[in-house]
Amino acid sequence: MADRSFTPTQTHGPVATPGTPRHRHGAKALVRSGDRVLLVRERHHDGDVFWTLPGGGVESTESLRDGLERELVEELQCPAVVRDARSSFQYAHRSKPGTVSTYVVFETMLLATPSPNRREGVTGYRWVDPNELPAETLPQVANVLEKLST
Repeated sequence: MADRSFTPTQTHGPVATPGTPRHRHGAKALVRSGDRVLLVRERHHDGDVFWTLPGGGVESTESLRDGLERELVEELQCPAVVRDARSSFQYAHRSKPGTVSTYVVFETMLLATPSPNRREGVTGYRWVDPNELPAETLPQVANVLEKLST
C-alpha cells in the first residue's frame, strides 16, 4: 500500500559552498501497469548501464510536477498525467561528482506508449515486477519500490 501521507517540499536550496555537495531537485515517475512498474535503462558516463524510474532534474523555475512532465516528454517522448507524491530518495551522481539529487516520486499515468530518446540518455525501457528487478537497478530505486509495495 502506498504511503499517502508523504508530502513533498518544493525548495531549491542555497548554492553549495566549497567542500559541500551541490544539491539538485528532481522528480521521478512511478508508472504502473497491473502488477508491473516502468523502469528506464540509462548509461553512466563510464558506460555502465543502470535501471531507474523515468524522470530527472527539475529547473529552478519549474514545479516538481511540471519538471516531471517535461522530463517524460524529453526522455520517453510521452505525455503524462502526474498525480500524487508517494516517496522520495537521494542519489549521489557518479557522472557529476559532488552533486546530490533529491528526487520526489510521483504516481504517474502515461498517455502514450513510451519511445526512449537516446539523445536524452535513455536506451530502453521495461515493465518489471517490483519483486524481480534487474540486477543493475539503482539501490535507491529498489528501496523505494520495496517500500511502496508493502
